[in-house]
Amino acid sequence: MNPLQELALLIQKGENQKAVNRADKLLQDSYSTKDIIGAASEGLRVLRDKCTVENFQLLDVLLASRAMAEVVDECVASKLKDTMDTLVANNAGNNGNNGGQPEKTIVIGTIEGDVHDLGKHIVSTLCRFNNFRVVNLGKDVPVDTFVKAAIKEKADFIGVSSLITVCLPAIKNIKTILEEKGYGHIKLVGGGSAVQQSCLETLNLDYLAYDAFDGLDYFCNSS
Repeated sequence: MNPLQELALLIQKGENQKAVNRADKLLQDSYSTKDIIGAASEGLRVLRDKCTVENFQLLDVLLASRAMAEVVDECVASKLKDTMDTLVANNAGNNGNNGGQPEKTIVIGTIEGDVHDLGKHIVSTLCRFNNFRVVNLGKDVPVDTFVKAAIKEKADFIGVSSLITVCLPAIKNIKTILEEKGYGHIKLVGGGSAVQQSCLETLNLDYLAYDAFDGLDYFCNSS
């Protein structure tokens, strides 16, 4: 097994600190950031299988995602902060997607009142690996911030997440305000355990994603 395969396996197993240490050592040994991104992408592929109904293991998904996120954030981003997005886009192109400039823009965040961040980070990273431009607003994001950012960034989609039921009423206002401002064409996609307990009509969503890959498929296939 070569060193990059070992890194991918550490990510699959959720060995976050070992994965970060291995990635850092590989970068010191003259492996490129593109090599590390490729290995992280390979390690991430295991998540799709684990997100199926028959094989779903939430803890495995979360641990692998954390390991992948830390490798990208602590190793790759720190080494090439200014060019990370370009490298990710090119890597996505080499894996069967269109390389070069991202084709679509997604504004993503966790709704105001909710400070959970990992699920959104998973989606954001998946989208970056698949040649989307992602504007990550973070957590505890007010409705107006979603709307203003989507308009400013000329977004194709807004991704909003929540794990807290009491935060849900605010979500339905995003699409309403977009339509009032003449930007109803920006599609609103919701995700997270609390959102999944509701429905499209109640939250005024264009799509309700049941896992990160479901959301990614919608982003990729929606015109």
